[in-house]
Amino acid sequence: MWYLLLFGWVNLCLFPSVTWAETLRFATIDYCPFTCDPSSEGGKEGFMTDVLREAFEPAGYTLEIEMLPYVRAVNSVQDGTHDGIVVVGQDYAPGLVYPDGPTVVQRVAFLVNAGTSWRYTGVASLAPVKVGIVQGYHYVDSDLINYLEQERSNEARVHVMHGDSTTNRGLRMLQTDRITTFLEGEYSAMYELDKMGARDTVVIAGHTTEAFEDYTGFSPQHPKAVQFARILSDRLTELKKSGRLADILRRYGITAEPVPESEQADVKEAETPVDIE
Repeated sequence: MWYLLLFGWVNLCLFPSVTWAETLRFATIDYCPFTCDPSSEGGKEGFMTDVLREAFEPAGYTLEIEMLPYVRAVNSVQDGTHDGIVVVGQDYAPGLVYPDGPTVVQRVAFLVNAGTSWRYTGVASLAPVKVGIVQGYHYVDSDLINYLEQERSNEARVHVMHGDSTTNRGLRMLQTDRITTFLEGEYSAMYELDKMGARDTVVIAGHTTEAFEDYTGFSPQHPKAVQFARILSDRLTELKKSGRLADILRRYGITAEPVPESEQADVKEAETPVDIE
């Protein structure tokens, strides 16, 4: 018996990270390229999952990722069933523990077919066009939100999509001229266009004025939540300074451009699409 105890003590001294390895359980949604189902995306897990692995695996943690509908994912982190959620908006889940800053900041893009002369210059410029939007999405600019709400029952001006695969469906509606412009988060749009082989056929005709932030949040029920947030904050700073974050984004066809300094005050927390299942 004594030699078993001695063996265990030696292992503890020589391999503490193995002995004390901790598993972090993250909930997420299928929201590519932020978080993806690797079985349908050629092994890609999404750039926000990639960032988490870069932050926590070198520190000795093992990550388990479970895909859930958004509301259930948030609830499971709030009640401690999961230790964190890969992508979330602070406004939607203010009770979670967050790092110092978001993983990425992006704006909503007005997408049009290449060769289209129309450009978005404000809500007044929407009068002659038909806009494609997605039910439940948040379009950040208050005047734009008000316009879409006022005109959503007018099919000549606003077409509202429901259900799954809305990015792909919206882009295909655009390509077949069923809508003039499609509103989508820039990163999601660029990723889907690359998958469709249509990056050169669709261009950006403008952006929303305000931007939104995409965060990872940690469960307030976990005693190490603040420590986890600090680990991620520090690693994000390193990834951004070294250019490694840009490398990760490029794997998903994203060339991140910082939100102009003049617009930093207009940044909003992400309103991730809500699945109420």
